Amino acid sequence: MSELEDGAADGLTAGALLRQAREAAGLHVSTLAANLKVPVRKLEALEEDRYDLLPDAVFVRALASSVCRTLKVDPQPVLERLPQTPHPRLAQDRDGINAPFRPAGDVPRGGWFDQSRARWPSPWWRCCWRPSS
Repeated sequence: MSELEDGAADGLTAGALLRQAREAAGLHVSTLAANLKVPVRKLEALEEDRYDLLPDAVFVRALASSVCRTLKVDPQPVLERLPQTPHPRLAQDRDGINAPFRPAGDVPRGGWFDQSRARWPSPWWRCCWRPSS
């Protein structure tokens, strides 16, 4: 039986299981963080079961999976103890991809050219070029 399976029988949390596996492998948290290219504080938050300090449940599960893969342990007992999201946090958008950036009444009058003429009332070449007389 591996350390994770022993921890599963003891009723440990996912973070405690990951910490046990890391310590059994003899790795410091900063070494594991460098191997995974993840900030140390995120690994510490995962091991302390502080999921509120991590972006979302998908990130938590992916990070736990990566830790298990790096430590060469079975991820199943850890993933079973991680929080599940009943639904994605993405909001439904009724307009879809074709939604305008601004409300219809909030569009400036005229395009870029009309706005640039307000800043430069005469064409730029009048200051540099004069027809020969």
